[in-house]
Order: sequence, then structure tokens, then C-alpha cells
Amino acid sequence: MTLSEAAIREHYRRAKPIYEALATVKNYPTIGLNDFVGWYIKRDHDDVEAIKAGYPQRGRVARLDRDYDEIHDRLDRTLYAVTTYKTPTAFQQWEPCRYDESEGTTVWQDEPPTPGYADLRAVPTWGDIDLADDIKPQRGDLDGETRALVERTLDAYIEEYATLYGSRDAVYALDSVGGAYVFGAPEATLPIADHFSDDPDALQRVFDEFLDRSNAWLQEAEARVNERADGAGDVIQPDWVNNKNRQYKPPLSVHADHDAVVTPIATDDVRYELRPFETVDDTLIKQAVRWADDLTRVEHTDCVDSLIATLWPDLYEDHDGWRTTLEAWVEGERERERERQRQREAALQRREERLAELDGTLEGRPVTPFKEDVYEAVENIDITEIARHYASDTYDTDPNQPRPQFDPCWRHSESGQSCFVDEQANTFGDSKVNAGGGPAKLMALATGIISDADADLDGEDYWAAVDELRNAGYDIPVWVPEAGLDRVDGGTYDQMPFWAVRKAAVALEVCPEDAFVDREGEDGTYEGFPGYETYNETLEAIEDAGLNHGREQVTPEEDTADDESESALDAPPNDEQPGDLDRAHLREKNRLLTAKVERLESELEEKSERIRELETEVNQLRSELATVRSERDRL
Repeated sequence: MTLSEAAIREHYRRAKPIYEALATVKNYPTIGLNDFVGWYIKRDHDDVEAIKAGYPQRGRVARLDRDYDEIHDRLDRTLYAVTTYKTPTAFQQWEPCRYDESEGTTVWQDEPPTPGYADLRAVPTWGDIDLADDIKPQRGDLDGETRALVERTLDAYIEEYATLYGSRDAVYALDSVGGAYVFGAPEATLPIADHFSDDPDALQRVFDEFLDRSNAWLQEAEARVNERADGAGDVIQPDWVNNKNRQYKPPLSVHADHDAVVTPIATDDVRYELRPFETVDDTLIKQAVRWADDLTRVEHTDCVDSLIATLWPDLYEDHDGWRTTLEAWVEGERERERERQRQREAALQRREERLAELDGTLEGRPVTPFKEDVYEAVENIDITEIARHYASDTYDTDPNQPRPQFDPCWRHSESGQSCFVDEQANTFGDSKVNAGGGPAKLMALATGIISDADADLDGEDYWAAVDELRNAGYDIPVWVPEAGLDRVDGGTYDQMPFWAVRKAAVALEVCPEDAFVDREGEDGTYEGFPGYETYNETLEAIEDAGLNHGREQVTPEEDTADDESESALDAPPNDEQPGDLDRAHLREKNRLLTAKVERLESELEEKSERIRELETEVNQLRSELATVRSERDRL
């Protein structure tokens, strides 16, 4: 990379007409930023209260069109735009802020003024169709066979987009130097924005879901392309990470690692040829302006029907057109939310009534009959601690970002910045899959319980993650349902389940987890108490904790009953299957350990590969050094 500051500034001055053409769809603008970090326009202000609080400036997001000159003046090398187009009011939201010199970040008095899903209007499906890591450095010197395979693969992806939109004319592509970008027509979602213009909540739900579903659909498209085009997966490894504010390099933006520029790709005749910086001329600039005009022209709004039919196929079959499909989906989501709220309120009511009966004696106890107590304790854990100490290979990898970025431990991240923590919401996000979650999910990823951030964390996986949080030292009560509480499968517990008694024994420090012994039941071997004294002591401890177990203590005679008959110590009620439950817990532990083994093996393989690469480089350097020394000695 040899470009001077003057050459780069002159280049972007000449390219300005491209970004003027690209800046709006209809009257909806997009964000422009310099060098991946310049999100905001800042000004001094006269809000006395904010100044006294230590926020002497105010800021808003930068518009690619109206703020281009300021963006240009602070550019070092690479210009970025954002894939989505927003309502103009999103660019008029000013918030008090200050710049932290020591951290190199902007600190906001309240929330940063970045647009949300309800601000979206023109939203393309978009994909970063990356070259495989091992051939990226060869860009500009790809052999003919590899380039032909890349072109066939890109054409296959463009065809997938054409299927999604119902027209190849509604698909656009750019050579991003390190790969390619493919866009669906942004204006196809304008009818959605118009239809829900009076319902911001519905608009937010639909656009959030639209981006999630389009990313998921494109992941499936990747599998289809790799099956259809032999070798495609060896040269192209897409990154399906479109979201409400996803950056990309627009036409003629200078690549960060190559003295080359982003250029349009003709979707009807795919050619993948690098364009060096020094070859940029007026003809190429005009070509890029035409591409930007085509992308932002409003002519494919009718593609909305194909989009919704493809992304919401089951609902679409049952409804007449995209409008009623989305209306039905929104109402279904709202009803599910209302039902969840009703369930939460009913559970909280039962909890309050039970606590009133117990005169509040459950507070601070290591066991609880209410799942809500577990959920609350988990959600109150500081997620930054988990990200810093358990879930990241490197934490805070870009201090210029408003949210801490980190290199995730559960997958490879080339930039080391594709995951972030939202400290105010106490959540994390993974930009690669446009997903995230709270403390339990992040710990599940860190410990191998799940392997992808877009995977659901529920059932046994959730409780395994809670156990990992406890193992890490976090104070979370153990859920042990007492007699009289509702069962998940209907009805109520006649008595505390046997597995819950065991958990209570460990939580109340009556019996260590490794002290349980194998016993034989009707359904096979399971873990039982070491003796009747421990079992009885556990029941007493449960009573002391204020919980109703509904069980009878065991006598010595019952404990020494014939091995062929079940003693009261081990006998479950008729509606329970402790053998199955205990085996489920064992399977859970086994799965966790297996996932850890797989993750460690993967990390070992990656590091071993890196060692081999470094050994090769060292040998090359030694050879070069010997040659140079020989030449020096000869001279």
C-alpha cells in the first residue's frame, strides 16, 4: 500500500458524484462514514445542563449526501456507506456527548442516536460474498482456473437473489476487492414501510424479522450453491451479516489492504477483475455513477410480493398476498407476546402469594421454587465480565467503537471485531449471524453448550448454561419445584420431584454432588442418595428453607429393604421417571464435555496450522537471509 494522503483525497473528490447518486432511495437517506469509525457529526451546543454534566458536544449520525464534505475531510483511506435507507428524521436526532481521549471513543449522555428498525424504509437483502482466506492475498494475481470458478460461484449467488426477488434485474453486485457484495433492490421494501407507516411497532417487528429471515435464507442459498457449483465452497465463504446499520464499501472506495478500488459487476455477465487504484479514470467514475443510479432508482417495488412469499412461505400460502401475510404475522407475534406476559404475570402472582405465606423467608436462599428467581439472577449478571473473561480471545479490540468489540472464542473472526457488548442493555451481539442474547447465552457459547449465536438456548441447554454460570462463581439460586406447583406438562406436583430433592441436597450443602451412588430402578441405573440419613437430612433442610417437599422421611428398615424392591428412599411417585431424568442430566454433562473437547481440538488444529505456516515463513526468511548474506560477503 503506497497511496499518499493527497492522492486519496483527490480520488474521493473526483468520486463525489457517485456518492451523491447513492445517498438516497426516493427521499430516504443512508449513513456515510470514514474508515469504519466516523459514524457521527458533532457540534458544540449551549445546553447548560448537559455541559455541566460533562457533555460539551452533541452528535447525530452522518448523512452520506449532506455531510459528504466533512466525511471527506476526515477520511484516511476507506469510505463506507450503510446498506439500509432511513427516514430523514433519524438524521435529526442530536444527543449530548463527549470524546474520551484515553479510550478513543465517544461517550453519550444517554443512548447513541443510531437509527433503529422502525426508522428503516428501503432495505435490501445483502451479502458479503468473501473470498476464502487463503486466496484473498492472491487478489490481482488469481490464476485463470480460480478466477473462472469465482465467477461461476458469484453468478450462482446472483441467481439465488434473482429467485428471492423474482427478477434478475432487481439484483446488483460490486467487486469489493476481497470478495463481492450482492444486493437486492432496496426499494422493494418501500411498500412495507408505506403499509405500516402508522404503526411503528409493526414496522420495527417486520423489518427486524425481514433481515433475520433474509440472512437465514441466504445461508440456505449458500448450501445450494456449494452443492450446485463444484468447488464453490473452496473459493467463496460468504458472511451473511446484514442488519439495520451494516457498513459496506461503496463503488470506488479504496480497499484497506490493497491499492485497489471497489467496482460494479454486471450481473448478466459476471467478470471478476481487480481494478488497481491508478487505473481509475473518468469512464470508470461514470460507470460507477450509473450503477449507483440503478441501485437507488425506484422501479422494483413489485418484488415485495416475491420477497414475502419466499421468506414467509407457510403464512403466505394461507393468506391472500404479502399485506395480509405480514399483518397476520405481526398479530401472531403480538399474541404470543401477550401470552408470555400473561404467563409471567401469573407466575409472579403465584410467587407473591407463596412469599406472603412464608413471610418472605425465601429471600437470599440458595434454593427457590420459582424459575423467575433464576431468570432474574441470570439477567442481573454483568455480561461484560462474561465477555471479557470467558467468551473472548481478545476483548475491546477496537476502542474507537461506541460499544466494546471482542474476538469470539467460539468461532474464527478475521477482524476480531464482529462481536460486541451492549453494556446498557446487558446483551451481546454477533454481527456474523445478526444474533445475540444475554448472559446465559454468552456463557453457553463460551463453554461449548451451543456453537452459534443464532442457535436457540432453551430446555436442558439453558439450565446447563446456568450451571456453568454457577461454576464461574455467580450467585444463582437453584430451582427446585415444590409440591403444589404447576408442571410443564400440565397438572401439579404431588411432591417435590426426586431430581429436585437431589439438587436441593447439593445447593443446601447437605450432600456433595460426587457423593451420590448408583442405584437400580425400574428404568435402569440412576444416582441415588448414599443413605437414608442424608436423604432425611435433605428433607429437613428443604423444610428449613421454607419449601414444601410433600415427602415422607425414610426409616432404617425401609433403607435396608431387599435390593430387588424399591425402597422409599429411591422410589419416585408414579408420574415421575427419575432414571430418565438422571440420564438426561448425565447426557447434558456428556454433551457439554464433548462440545468442549471438539472446541479445544478445533483450536488446537487452528493453532497447529498457524505454527506450520510460521515455520514455513521462518524457513523462507532463513533462506532469503542466507542468500543476502552470501551476496554481501561476495561484495
